[in-house]
Amino acid sequence: MEEVILALIFVLGTPGLLLPLIDYLRGTRISPYVTLLATALALALLTTLIGREATIFSGALRLDPLSTYLSLIATLGSFLVVLASLPQAKDWSTSPSLYSLILLSLLGVYFLLYVNDASVLIAAWALVAVASYVIVGIRKDEDSLEASVKYALMGVLSSSLLVFGVALMFGVTKGSSLSSLEHVPPNMRMVLFLGALLLIAALGFKMGVVPFHAWLPDVYGGAHPLLVSFVSGVIKLISIGAFLRVLLPIIQPIGDYWVITVALLSTLTMFYGNLAALVQRNVQRMMAYSSIAQAGYFLVAFTALYSLTSRELALQAIGLQVTTYVLAKVGIFIGLSYLARMGFDLTLEGLKGVGRTMKVSGSMLAILMFSLMGMPPLIGFWSKFMYVFLSVMDLAPWLALIGVVNSGISVGYYALVVRYMYFANPPNGARESLRDPEFYVLLITGLLTTVLGLGLVDQLVKILS
Repeated sequence: MEEVILALIFVLGTPGLLLPLIDYLRGTRISPYVTLLATALALALLTTLIGREATIFSGALRLDPLSTYLSLIATLGSFLVVLASLPQAKDWSTSPSLYSLILLSLLGVYFLLYVNDASVLIAAWALVAVASYVIVGIRKDEDSLEASVKYALMGVLSSSLLVFGVALMFGVTKGSSLSSLEHVPPNMRMVLFLGALLLIAALGFKMGVVPFHAWLPDVYGGAHPLLVSFVSGVIKLISIGAFLRVLLPIIQPIGDYWVITVALLSTLTMFYGNLAALVQRNVQRMMAYSSIAQAGYFLVAFTALYSLTSRELALQAIGLQVTTYVLAKVGIFIGLSYLARMGFDLTLEGLKGVGRTMKVSGSMLAILMFSLMGMPPLIGFWSKFMYVFLSVMDLAPWLALIGVVNSGISVGYYALVVRYMYFANPPNGARESLRDPEFYVLLITGLLTTVLGLGLVDQLVKILS
């Protein structure tokens, strides 16, 4: 297993460090194709770790089936983003740096998903955080630069809270291993809870949890949608991985405080994200608020982790919800990027009739939105209703009910986009082409969302377990 991780470091880290220099010396850009090959090789290497569990590198990393599964989903999302970028980023002066940062960020995501030591946690978090700030603004247009500055300013606060939280928690245990958090003296419970609050706030900034969400609508709604697809669909997994790695061991010691805190944040986040999305006319900004609401659904499953009887179901729910989320967000934001490249305005009025002029792309976008809505038999229905909400039924049935109500609210804006795409006069716009990489990204995400929901959920659960 150590050899596989070392191979991943080589496959992603080497081109990640050298691609800008190679492109500069050659005078031609090979970085997109090298990045595609590197992410494909990483996918192949990760498949060898499926179902395996071990602690490696003297306890610095801990491999388990769920973390490997999340790493696979992150790698697939990265591959799709790079594929979609081929026609869009080729003329950017900064494109070699973009591909370099994608590879290094993905490597950092792996370390955060496998982390088992506080020093690795902080180092990997810093790598991914700084890279993500640069990625958001790498196109260097006014909107992207503004979004990057806002993201960086809030990110500094998030990282500071993370360091303070880690210092408090590991000061109590007097060790750096995450496993030491399971053996905290009872008299240090309140100190541990304070550290947990700081960490929840830090991770909440990355996830877009209310009230730590202020940056997200401007970043996801203002930066180039291609870049947002990576930040939203892949980078966001670092907060989910850190939740599972750092906070899972301390849930039992801090007791009922966990349920009250996380359930309250979940409720506020779901309502705010869905209600704010309802009044948006810009579809990209609407999907930004949708991402906030999705963070609330994740918190429902995190709440359920307190119950030992429901913990396994909650972990499965998180894995399945990540699948739904990454496929949908990567697909939708790349789809919006594709439409913008074809000359469409990313407002409801600007997307009138798109589903009838770009038939395959429009239908895939509709499928992805239906999945986020929770419509059967798509993967989003199974992950949300049969796993996320079901996992919390024994512990807090009222939270499951709030989740169902919010799913009903979300139908309003997802259905509104579909209505404009199909039931308004079609524009005299461009048509999709089989030569467009974005077309295939939409096709892959839409078909996977459908096929996984039609009969492969049980197989995914076996991989997660």
